[in-house]
Amino acid sequence: MSKKEKNKNPNRKSPLIRVISIISILLSIALIIKVIKIDILPLNFEITILGAVLLLTLILFIFYNFTSHSKIARVFGGFMIIVVTLSYGLGYFYLYKTAGMLSTISTSSSGSGTKLGSLSDEMTNNVSVIVMKSSNYNSLKDLSGKKIGTTSELDAKSTEKCLTDIKKSIDFDQEDYPNYNQEMTDLYDGRIDGVILDESSRGIVYEQFLNISQVTKVVHTTSYKAPREHAIVDSKHPVDVTKDPFTIYFSGNDSFGDIQETSRTDSNMLVTVNPKTHRILMTSIPRDYYVPVACAEDAADGCPDGQKDKLTHTGLYGVQTTINTIEDFMDVDINYYVRVNFSSLTNIVDAIGGVDVTVGKGLAVDQFYTDDTIGGVVEGENHLDGQKALAYARERYAYEDGDLQRVKNQQQVLKAIIKKVKSPSMLLKYASLIDAIGSAIETNMPSSSITNFVKFQLASNSSWKFESYPMVGDTGMEFSPSLGDIASVTYQDRGSIETAHDKIEAILNGENASSVKDKAKQLDDSDVTGDDDSQAQTGTGSYQDYTQSAETYVPDDSQDSSYEDQTTYDDSSYNQGYDDSYSDYGYGEY
Repeated sequence: MSKKEKNKNPNRKSPLIRVISIISILLSIALIIKVIKIDILPLNFEITILGAVLLLTLILFIFYNFTSHSKIARVFGGFMIIVVTLSYGLGYFYLYKTAGMLSTISTSSSGSGTKLGSLSDEMTNNVSVIVMKSSNYNSLKDLSGKKIGTTSELDAKSTEKCLTDIKKSIDFDQEDYPNYNQEMTDLYDGRIDGVILDESSRGIVYEQFLNISQVTKVVHTTSYKAPREHAIVDSKHPVDVTKDPFTIYFSGNDSFGDIQETSRTDSNMLVTVNPKTHRILMTSIPRDYYVPVACAEDAADGCPDGQKDKLTHTGLYGVQTTINTIEDFMDVDINYYVRVNFSSLTNIVDAIGGVDVTVGKGLAVDQFYTDDTIGGVVEGENHLDGQKALAYARERYAYEDGDLQRVKNQQQVLKAIIKKVKSPSMLLKYASLIDAIGSAIETNMPSSSITNFVKFQLASNSSWKFESYPMVGDTGMEFSPSLGDIASVTYQDRGSIETAHDKIEAILNGENASSVKDKAKQLDDSDVTGDDDSQAQTGTGSYQDYTQSAETYVPDDSQDSSYEDQTTYDDSSYNQGYDDSYSDYGYGEY
């Protein structure tokens, strides 16, 4: 038969499609093995889906190669083979990314015990040389022969690492300071040209110099890895997350970059989940709650065990110290933790294409104090990218209700992320989302528990009821052992702590959190205190009756003193921002 006759043969099959059909069989087998190995689907789902994959692949292979005789049949069969082959490849890729993400962010069962994933074996320390944005210094070489400030108050080891590094490139005059407050003041006033700042301490400096991120820039960074001192190897209260209720501590760290950096906890939230009743309670704790610190066994030197400090500072001594502290003063058990940082939120929101939030009446913000490089938000619907979502979740100075409104914003952003992730559009953004999660989240929940919970949800296909409770307290000034100075704090409110505890217990016991009466709204003057040995605060009694003092501090870039020095507190008129309408906030079904 001539070549021309072969081309006219109506039964001739495309060699390329034949090869693709063989590839589809191999990919289907690889996909089946990957699904079984990752073990993320319920058994009935797994049998149905894998059986369908295998059967479809065999039918198409036989149909195209042996039974399709007409041109239309061959075209249709070839098209379907290409489609399923691409689908199998994409599915395998997604499963591969998911498995990698789970092994990265969480622990995995291994032999006799639980071993930390690769993220938790060591931590990355970043130490920066920063200068004023208004200066002409754009690189490390520009600081040759200039004055660079250092202080051993924050992290002496990191400072020495950076000094050793930059001395290889430039000569400079080193100015030693007893504390970072004087050091930063001299930088702002132009008496020195740059300072060395370890990034894990940036949050502490930010507490005194609110505009540091906006008026300074980094011209050099020294990075080094060290064995992680504060890693959690095992949960103290492991449970079967598909059967038993549990509480997760969400820690939002005030650092950028590597999630492994130790830093303050800018956001503290307990998420209590009951898989039987499908109810979730989000309990937000004020970052500045003035509480006795319960140091972990492996906490770094200097941890003020038993002394009162701001809750946010406990993160400097490791996440276990924060967990111990919360468990002690709230009398609750925390089963697992999840850590994220500023970069985590930015990357995740950008990976899913931004989120939509609704800003209530009177809550528009012309300009965020947390990031003056972007605009604010308007009343009504707002689409936020990662940078704006972070600014929105961190903002407190622009609001009359301060930290309480920030808590509401954080919960709103979290729910917007969950809603977006569940949308069909995420199919095309899945890979970028998985990459963002894998590099931005750390948890001590075993990967097996995560996959079991996913299987449980897929099998039940149940909607979840969300409830929220923000803990409150009066503000004042107290000594912070971590700062070594007086700082603004939020005193514990016994009624609020008791209410939060009872609401968590209600969810754990299968009840509604809304059934618990809020004791924080019934306090009289004698009750508005921290605890038995904290100084008494003046007040009008119920938190909804407080009104904001006109003298409350508003950051001004033209001023470069400390936050506490510029703040006037009027305890008798401080607005906690708590109102009856909040009980309805954040209650929804997903």
